Amino acid sequence: MAARKRLFMVADKIRAIVASQLQYVSDRRLEMVTITSVVPSPDLRHAKIYWVVSGDEDRRTEVSEAFDAAKGFFKRALAEDLGLKFVPALHFFYDDTLDTVQKVEDLFEKVKKKRDNPA
Repeated sequence: MAARKRLFMVADKIRAIVASQLQYVSDRRLEMVTITSVVPSPDLRHAKIYWVVSGDEDRRTEVSEAFDAAKGFFKRALAEDLGLKFVPALHFFYDDTLDTVQKVEDLFEKVKKKRDNPA
């Protein structure tokens, strides 16, 4: 139980550090990006960082490339502030949760319309 609590604490700290460092990245492709969650591996050697971008949906590829280019920047910031023996390898992923929610809501809306208009 204590190990899980530590994982959650480390995940939250990684999320906060990466999110705060976004304002210092000079890459304009990372503007309007929000870090939604972090999932560290049980051994804390890897961290999956999930993000969303506000506005243009077509920016996903360029934002992903920008995160790949800035991994070293974020890793240095984590090394300074995280206080772990090893800094986790960072893996950035687009968070498609909101897209999935929208698809499910659209499906429910279709079912409701069919039910209300059975003709």
